[in-house]
Amino acid sequence: MSPLSACLRAHLEKLEGQAGFCAENLHTGQKICHGDRRFLSASTIKIPVLALYWADREKGHFAETEYLYQSQDWVEDSPYFENIAPGSAIPWDEIARQMIIISDNTATNLLIQRLGLKRIQAWLNANGFKTTRIERYMMDLEARAQGIDNWTSPSEMCRLMKKLVKGEVTEPGSQGLQAILQTLHQQQDLEKIPHFFSAPILVANKPGELPGTRSDVGYLHNAQHEIVMALFTDQLKNEATSDLWLATLAQILWRELTDS
Repeated sequence: MSPLSACLRAHLEKLEGQAGFCAENLHTGQKICHGDRRFLSASTIKIPVLALYWADREKGHFAETEYLYQSQDWVEDSPYFENIAPGSAIPWDEIARQMIIISDNTATNLLIQRLGLKRIQAWLNANGFKTTRIERYMMDLEARAQGIDNWTSPSEMCRLMKKLVKGEVTEPGSQGLQAILQTLHQQQDLEKIPHFFSAPILVANKPGELPGTRSDVGYLHNAQHEIVMALFTDQLKNEATSDLWLATLAQILWRELTDS
């Protein structure tokens, strides 16, 4: 990998915080990476949860197709389940979808509970991800206070997205991979990677947020190009401006990797 361009270096200087990112052109193999280290994963960890869900789904492990909502399962930042009455029957596919498209935390915890933290970690290990760790549920503040958290790195999340796009994971198979990408294309938080892009460039992504951190992992493509990228920030002094900073970073990376 060559040194960062003057444009990227200038953009990094504008961030009041720390950043790490990795991006790759899947057609040429060209990569741009900077500051690759461990970051809090925030909601980007929901991507491997979705992957194992579809692996199990293909095997028929979710034979019962619905979950009966119980109010004691609710946790904060769950916009989907805020509008669901207790006792309602929710398809598991819809729970997985809501975990991604609006990052519903109750949906995520239901899937983590069903799949198991250890099994999700085993899937990550089997696919060669050594830095990415899932060790707690969403909104588990007690675990966070004890130093238990979920972690990843830009290079590993970039490689995860590449493996999902190219079908290079151990599981799921083609049907599950198609469902994963379809769900990621429906993601509704458009403030980071997708912000400056419109058709014919399509974006499949999953952002994440925690106090002092912002991140996004995405797959951007049109008829000519396929780009995967993972963008992470932490130690932010101004969270309000970081989304636009990440959006601009995504735009710069696309231009440099596609010569456009």
